[in-house]
Amino acid sequence: MDGIVNRRFGLRVLLGIVLGCVVGGALLVGLPTGLQPDDRVELTTATGRTHTLTFEASPSGGDAARVKAEPPLNGLPPEMKALGMPVEGFRKAVAEATAIAIPSARVVARGEVSVRPWPVEVLHVAGQLFLRLLRMLVVPLLLVTVLVGIASLGSISRLGRLGFQASFWMVGTMVVAVAIGLIAVNVVKPGAGLRGQWLVDGEGAADGQSVSELILRVVPTNPVKAIAELDVVGILFFVILLAVALLQIGPRRAAPVLGFFQSLNDAVAVMVGWVMVLAPFGIFALVAHTVATQEPSFLGPLLRSLGLFALTVTMGLAAHFAFQLAILAIVARVSPIRFLQRMGPALATAFGTNSSSATLPVTLRCAEEMGLPRRISAFVLPVGATLNMDGTALFEAVAAMFFAQAFGFDFGIGTQILVALTSVLAAMGAAGIPSAGLVTMVLVLSAVGLPTSKLPLLWAIDRPLDMMRTVVNVSGDALTCCILQRLNPDLSDPDGRDGADGEGEAEAAKALRD
Repeated sequence: MDGIVNRRFGLRVLLGIVLGCVVGGALLVGLPTGLQPDDRVELTTATGRTHTLTFEASPSGGDAARVKAEPPLNGLPPEMKALGMPVEGFRKAVAEATAIAIPSARVVARGEVSVRPWPVEVLHVAGQLFLRLLRMLVVPLLLVTVLVGIASLGSISRLGRLGFQASFWMVGTMVVAVAIGLIAVNVVKPGAGLRGQWLVDGEGAADGQSVSELILRVVPTNPVKAIAELDVVGILFFVILLAVALLQIGPRRAAPVLGFFQSLNDAVAVMVGWVMVLAPFGIFALVAHTVATQEPSFLGPLLRSLGLFALTVTMGLAAHFAFQLAILAIVARVSPIRFLQRMGPALATAFGTNSSSATLPVTLRCAEEMGLPRRISAFVLPVGATLNMDGTALFEAVAAMFFAQAFGFDFGIGTQILVALTSVLAAMGAAGIPSAGLVTMVLVLSAVGLPTSKLPLLWAIDRPLDMMRTVVNVSGDALTCCILQRLNPDLSDPDGRDGADGEGEAEAAKALRD
């Protein structure tokens, strides 16, 4: 049933994306948004001289703007009607005002869009309401998911070695995934083709943070302030520390707090479900508004950059999947071919549903057929469906660097380390639902000071990428189970069965390694 629901959800989202592109394209042609207060326009006179014009909204309001040319353009009025005007109409107005022949004009950079025709304004409001609903749930989702996921380990003393090993491999493989993504995005540079076309208000992201500053940023002086300011690093440090402390005091004393957070986790999951019902409509509005407010001359570079971004993510996911299979063969000593054969149903379900949580029943069944002890699979797979997100972490790191390149920020090693750290932590806080990575993407962009205004662009191409990264997420959970079985050969099922069933498990494990 979950698989059917998620497939229908995916079809509705895909329909919303297609309709958004169609409606946005129609508005772009029939009702163009025109010039904006922060745009930069390049005019070329008949003599070949080029002038760059910048705009500032006039205090008098309306469509009037203060216009400044560099180098100065003789006869240009200090204030004229420009906002919302198509660039061709503005070219004619400037030529008429200055009595200078101006054969060409083009927008070379676009800032935030604030002047829109009323149909585009309606789309803007609808899309922003959807984004606000997502942002409203980000911090609660992050808090309860990470805390409940860690607390589900039970007791530190009881789980001991198993919990430590699982945590080590889960976090370790996510770090490797982020490293692969960062290498790929630094080589391909998918956002470089948009550099200079998107403008950023304010100071934007800050680079050059020292190692000591990064370390100090991890520990918040006030957890409540960290939550209010969406300081994802500080939030997650406090939540992880609180979860470990709850494990330390034992289940009886921690029961009231854990009960509250478990109930809150369930309630947040219900609210996320409600918001996801609106996703096709919200994504339609976001995509339509994004397309409608584009400068036509920017569409070619934008499509090329998004194509390169999708290619970069795909290459990174493929490389990490190959890394997983290599670790499977070297560390767990399991045949990758046999692994793919036994886990095939789970990986196919992950690809079709885009949901680690919806795939969990199939993954558990495949793990049982592989002969993995239930004490391992019943612990690792549910926790991994929430916390072990290799593909999501890789995607978020690549997306953050894509936007940094597009907005013109040259992130050094210090900021890229912060991108890696927040991508891993935010991926751990992503729910196992379709496109959850785009929800927590807000956290990664905010952590490094990048604007979130262009994030809707990724909705248009996220469906196939989400299918692939969900496969990598699920295979990472199964990989952890195989590694823990190899490291704990004496581990039996919780009901203590060692006889024929234990021998059957050994034979199944041996068959995987042939």
